[in-house]
Amino acid sequence: MAFFQDPTVTDLVQSTIEKVDAMEEAQQKRLLKVFRKTRRELQDRLLTIPEGTFTEQQLRVTLVQVDAAIRAINRDLKDGMVDAGEIMATKGISTLVYEIEKMSKYFDGSVTPLNMKGILAATDPNTFLVNKYEASLDAYSEALRAQITGNIVQSMAMRDTQERTVSRLVSDVGKYFIGEEWKLNRLVRTELHNVYNFSKMQGLGQIQEETIPDLKKALMHPMDKRTGEDSKELARMNPVVDIDEPFRFNWKGTERVFQFPPDRPNDRSILVPYREEWGKQAATFRKSG
Repeated sequence: MAFFQDPTVTDLVQSTIEKVDAMEEAQQKRLLKVFRKTRRELQDRLLTIPEGTFTEQQLRVTLVQVDAAIRAINRDLKDGMVDAGEIMATKGISTLVYEIEKMSKYFDGSVTPLNMKGILAATDPNTFLVNKYEASLDAYSEALRAQITGNIVQSMAMRDTQERTVSRLVSDVGKYFIGEEWKLNRLVRTELHNVYNFSKMQGLGQIQEETIPDLKKALMHPMDKRTGEDSKELARMNPVVDIDEPFRFNWKGTERVFQFPPDRPNDRSILVPYREEWGKQAATFRKSG
């Protein structure tokens, strides 16, 4: 479809994708600092275990310390994610308003005035974000707790000295946290991309109801060395659907159904506004050009 090849549209969307990528990366780095701070604090706590044989009493104390550290991870990352989610939700609405104004001016010859504050007030992405993110983070924390507890019990069974047990624990905690950072990175970026596109879809629905009745939603993808083959195929299809309808995509015999991206981890596609009239105008521009 000509709309998806129009240079004005592709340049506009590419600029949006780059800005969203940069914001997600910045928020990801900020939350990773919280994660690393908690890791160091846990290692410091383990080093305070009194000298001597690692007893059952010390085991209980250690498990309490581990549990406290993991609770701190949950608390701090959840709080930080809510703040990051608000930033990405606002970005979703602001870029949607900007895209519609630019596209309406380009294709229709006049700007469709939109009330960004009103659209923001009518959208509420945080309930969605918190519920989804908390479930992911809780599962991650439980895996971390099980891994560390298993290491402690193993040391007890080997009747290691306190010095060896603590040394192994401190080392294992550091290695495990560092080895798991990629999972946290993926989780954070996926959930931030979720809330960006979720808020954008809510905004599309609000604008359709109040201002542009024929508004629809479409997908556009960044095209670079990180783009997956499934995303390239979906980009060739250029699906356009009603705002309250899901995208449907058959990939290697499996139907993928989703209301907004990402429909898998590391999917960087974004929702874009679409009108049939814009598609017709784009085809006209292409013929006349």
